[in-house]
Amino acid sequence: MYTPDMEPKLAVCGHTAPSLEATLALACEHRGHAAIDLSLVSHDLGSVILHTGTLRTLCVSEDLEIRYHLPLGYREIGHADESQAALALAWMMEAVSQVALAGGTMLTLHAGLPSDASRERVLATAERLRRIVAHGDDLGVRVCLENLRWGLTSQPDDFMELVTLSGAAITLDVGHAASSDVAERGFRAVDFARLVAPYVRNAHVYEREVGSHIAPVDLKALAPALDVLLEAPHCDWWVVELHNVEEARRTRAMLAEFLAGAPLRLAV
Repeated sequence: MYTPDMEPKLAVCGHTAPSLEATLALACEHRGHAAIDLSLVSHDLGSVILHTGTLRTLCVSEDLEIRYHLPLGYREIGHADESQAALALAWMMEAVSQVALAGGTMLTLHAGLPSDASRERVLATAERLRRIVAHGDDLGVRVCLENLRWGLTSQPDDFMELVTLSGAAITLDVGHAASSDVAERGFRAVDFARLVAPYVRNAHVYEREVGSHIAPVDLKALAPALDVLLEAPHCDWWVVELHNVEEARRTRAMLAEFLAGAPLRLAV
């Protein structure tokens, strides 16, 4: 049963505002604490140490938490070309190392496998991911796999197989789950949330992805999945993953109101 001490932090994306200073200011507007989901620079992984240091230097509050996100598209551990997949493995291992050096404890990454990937390719990807997870465990960084709107990780059973074979935790992208082909066939975001709830550490919250991330007008569509996440045992981080500052600010305010009503709503 949900209790107020289970309330997740509401984080902002490092790419929502135009600078680190503006990102920190946006994050600190909420209840006096700052929660930031910071993306690494794909071609300069070591810069995460400088960016983290800058944020911590600028922050007057000791209650600054930063979690980390490795962007999709630069390298692919599920690549059909094994030499490219090996490069991606090394790149992701280095990302974990840099996050650890920055003092981080959580990193979200992706596997962009197509839905029709061969069994051999899926198993090879799971093994690479297992090695990344193990490297993270050695360094105190929990590695989380994010579901995508398309491809193999949009398929609930295939996504869960990668998670269980690798030992990864999960970052549930609610907008991806609501916008996939699987959702169009009737497996809704709330169904995805129920399936992955025991493994979820982070959630990306927005309405849908249609070319870009769409901000909610209200929380009617999101509420069922969010209520499931509130009762998930380890999901303590909700990222407002929007690219417009005002939309992010408005969505965070709606989520704060939603959380305030959670104890009464979930008690019935």
